[in-house]
Amino acid sequence: MDASILISRYEKAKSKRYNWDHHWQEVADLVLPTREFTADYTAGEKRRNRIFSDVAPEAADSLSSALSGMLTNTSTRWFSLAPSNPRLKQSDAVKRYLHDATHLMLEYLDSADSGFSVASHEMYLDLVCFGTGIMTVTDGVHGPRFQAKALQNFYLVDDDQGQMVEVYRYFKLPILEAYETFGEDLSEKTLRAIKEGELDYSKEIEFVHVVLKRYERDPAKIDNLNKPYASYYVELTGRHIVSESGFDRIPYLTPRWSKAPEETYGRSPAMKVLPGIKVANVMSRNILEACELAIRPPIMMPANSIEGPLRTSPGSLIYYRQGTRDFPRPLVSGADPRVGEALLQRQEARIEQAFFLDKLRTPENDRMTATEVVQRRQESLMFASPMLARLYAEFLDPLIGHTFESMVRSGVIPDAPEALQGRSLAVEYRSPMATSKRSAHTQSFMQAMQATAPLMQVNPGVVQNLDADKAFRDIFDSQSVDPSYLKDSREVEMMREQQAQQQQAAMQAELQQRQADVGLTQSKTQESQRQANERDQ
Repeated sequence: MDASILISRYEKAKSKRYNWDHHWQEVADLVLPTREFTADYTAGEKRRNRIFSDVAPEAADSLSSALSGMLTNTSTRWFSLAPSNPRLKQSDAVKRYLHDATHLMLEYLDSADSGFSVASHEMYLDLVCFGTGIMTVTDGVHGPRFQAKALQNFYLVDDDQGQMVEVYRYFKLPILEAYETFGEDLSEKTLRAIKEGELDYSKEIEFVHVVLKRYERDPAKIDNLNKPYASYYVELTGRHIVSESGFDRIPYLTPRWSKAPEETYGRSPAMKVLPGIKVANVMSRNILEACELAIRPPIMMPANSIEGPLRTSPGSLIYYRQGTRDFPRPLVSGADPRVGEALLQRQEARIEQAFFLDKLRTPENDRMTATEVVQRRQESLMFASPMLARLYAEFLDPLIGHTFESMVRSGVIPDAPEALQGRSLAVEYRSPMATSKRSAHTQSFMQAMQATAPLMQVNPGVVQNLDADKAFRDIFDSQSVDPSYLKDSREVEMMREQQAQQQQAAMQAELQQRQADVGLTQSKTQESQRQANERDQ
């Protein structure tokens, strides 16, 4: 593909994001000032000058921390691999392999080599503030390496199904670093200037990394030029392609919080409540002014009645003309900060609700039992159900796919057993948020058991309709209990068969003992009768 065509498509994707940049800049100014879209800041410059109410920034940080802790907490078993074919779940070899593979993946994601913990939190901040997050995935020694990237440098294009098909990343490299990275593949103009020493080595060269879905390819070939996604590094200055390759998956994870129909970029809680955030900032500033008027009001005094400058600091001396009755006195403006504080509290409460902080907090009721606290907590986490489906599809599913494939290629995860060869795998999420979504059927089962308890008392035989083993295992599974804690179903069956055989053997032994006792009693009776007959004779 020609470099001019790629640059033209890049410029088109960039122009379509124009309105989003201004919208995101407003959010950044009031919620996450470390990001920039239309404004240019220098390193170390103060960026919180427009923030008077810090409720929105704290709420965004709390929600992103909650997502990191309750959705992808690397210290817990927040997901597990499973075969897509339910029949394979009964195989001990399959279960053991997938359990060990999941354990290796979780250990790697929790390590510093992956960078996932840091990158995920930074990405969640962009997600809850701007509705779209960006995370790059590159191959490392033992697995993938994750890094959060600035949204301002990415331009996205999706298809009619909402799937990402084009990603453009703008970046700069110093001249020497660019030459070290791309070598002689740079444009002739740049290479000539480097070799002749005509360029300022502090200058940076602009590049665009273009990732496109490859519609024309030969699936039978496994080279980089026939992979599902094409990759081009384009030097903008020289309008020259410096590298061409391909990927099996897009190396950029681009989750969106929620999305309006026919839109590419996502919308966030901060964007939803942006008018309220503006109101809270204005009210906070006005309350500060009202408090200052009440504490340090303007001083009214007649003209030419004071000798020298007026000093209002404590202990100051004020000289006024003798014989005059006009004394300096404060201006009573009538401003009441308490009115503004009550309105501000209601507005800040709405902002916290928009960021779901009322759902994330633990219920504060000292009369609640531990069971009620857990149930209330699970019900509160159900707020995450609508957004989990999009996060699964656009973030977690490709994340786990990248990790598994990369660790298999590096040899950290061994080859799958024969039963799994050529078969797809499924992912079961077991984080607190996912558990709250999956626990609905468990609660339904418990409610059904309570409703049918009177029938069981009238006719205990109805319990035979219940598959207790299946219900027991399903409850353990829905509560995300480690499957290694449960014995294999076949092992349980063998134990029950052994117990049945032991009971049967014990019953037979008892029966034989009874028969022996009866025979002994009969023989004693016959002997006694014989002796009695002999005496009678």
